Amino acid sequence: MILFDGCSWTYGSELENREKERWSTLVANGEEHVNLSSPGKSNDGILRTTLEFCESNHVDTAVIQFTKHSRTEFRQEGAEKYITVMNGHINPHRRHNSVYKEISEIYFKYFHNKELHLENYSKNKFLLENYFKQKNIKYFFCTIGGYTNWTRKDISKNPSSWYRMMDKESILYIPELIGLSKIATVKGRHPTAEEHRIIADHISLNIRNL
Repeated sequence: MILFDGCSWTYGSELENREKERWSTLVANGEEHVNLSSPGKSNDGILRTTLEFCESNHVDTAVIQFTKHSRTEFRQEGAEKYITVMNGHINPHRRHNSVYKEISEIYFKYFHNKELHLENYSKNKFLLENYFKQKNIKYFFCTIGGYTNWTRKDISKNPSSWYRMMDKESILYIPELIGLSKIATVKGRHPTAEEHRIIADHISLNIRNL
């Protein structure tokens, strides 16, 4: 089985026929697969749902799409529900759950910074790398977030211990693959069906070589 997890870019937001056209379906090409992605998901959420699924199911290969590093999630006290914190929840032009909006406003006003985001991304990547190695699960990582190709720029003068321990190879930056210099800021900009095909072809080639 192939497991896919990520945010709206893996979910296939805005595609006319999401189940058929998204790149997870194209990569699987008829092979048994599961897509756990959901719009607005954070890297913390991706880590959590991936581990939960792998603990209860046999997975041969995992394809993980990391998302924007500024997103995170918090578990509600006494409940199994998680609150996602993201910039989109404080956008004045969109309607959002008032609790999500309030927590997101507090988080981005008092807590968020680049070092925190990078450290959290490094932690998530390190934990998934080592979990997959322990379970003998082949894996391929890609991202739509920034600060990922560590050899290209000095992203921190004092990298965290998570960064020091994780694998340092560059991972696929999807916007660049489909010709975007950065994630489009235009409302609703997600990969087209043709761009999903480009992503699928690249990932298929790479997972065959794992």
